[in-house]
Amino acid sequence: MPVPVIGLLVFVVVLGAGLLFMQPVFTQYVDTYAVRVRPRKEKTGESEAADQPKDSSVLLFLKTIGEVVLNVLPGLADKRTVGLLMMSNYRTQAHLAIYMGIKSIIAGVAIFAGITGAAGTPWLLLLTPFAALLGCMMPNFFLAGRVKTRQNQILKELPTVIDLLIVCAQAGLGLLMGVDKVGREIGESCPILAVELQQLIQDVKLFAKSVPIALKEMGERCGVDELINLASALIAAESKGADISYPLKAQGEALRERLKRKKEEEASKTPVKMVPVIMLFVMPLILAPMLGPALVTIATALGPIVGSSK
Repeated sequence: MPVPVIGLLVFVVVLGAGLLFMQPVFTQYVDTYAVRVRPRKEKTGESEAADQPKDSSVLLFLKTIGEVVLNVLPGLADKRTVGLLMMSNYRTQAHLAIYMGIKSIIAGVAIFAGITGAAGTPWLLLLTPFAALLGCMMPNFFLAGRVKTRQNQILKELPTVIDLLIVCAQAGLGLLMGVDKVGREIGESCPILAVELQQLIQDVKLFAKSVPIALKEMGERCGVDELINLASALIAAESKGADISYPLKAQGEALRERLKRKKEEEASKTPVKMVPVIMLFVMPLILAPMLGPALVTIATALGPIVGSSK
């Protein structure tokens, strides 16, 4: 019985350490292109994520465990965890409880496996705290990956939103009316920012905030500095009574320039990334037919000599 448990504990520790070591590779931005052949549903996944999570027995169990853990140890919900959940669009108390339930179950399984395996191998107790800590850290790793993916998608959608806001401003619409109009029209092309802009409109109407202030809070909520910079430019333009189309144009050009430099940087790294692939998969195929016959000839010629020496 202890042998499978020991193997499971060692596998969990090695797998988690490998995932943490390869985090820069997994979280690296990779641009994907796809053609949509089916119409998008009326309610996207982003809008569903902003609501309460779906009802299921597993989620209810995780939520119950998380609520118990938060009641006993409220300090586990630190600022970084709450910030990651908010930036990944998990912003309700139920999402926090489910997330803490997942971390608690993973850590509990690691501790149980370590204590059970220590019955035959006492030194496994030394690995149990590290396994539990690693189990608590792994959900943060995957949550940070979702945050990075969502922020990259927002950066891809933001230039389109800025262009539409410029058109609305030049057509004579105010900033609030322009944001409301753009938020209702970009549901298909920019689903993430469409939901965020609708929430911005609700904040303005319910809490009487100005649009630039609400836009700045949206940038902090999403963790995107470009939105914060755009809000600061709009606040400065409104305070001076200037036309908001000019700061919008400046921010749009700066954002496109940054995205262009980012693409060029990623393209320049491609040859370096291809070196290991070429060495592992291409070079053996080239060297095998070139050196294979020579090695066979040398082995045939040296075979009698080596045999006679013995």
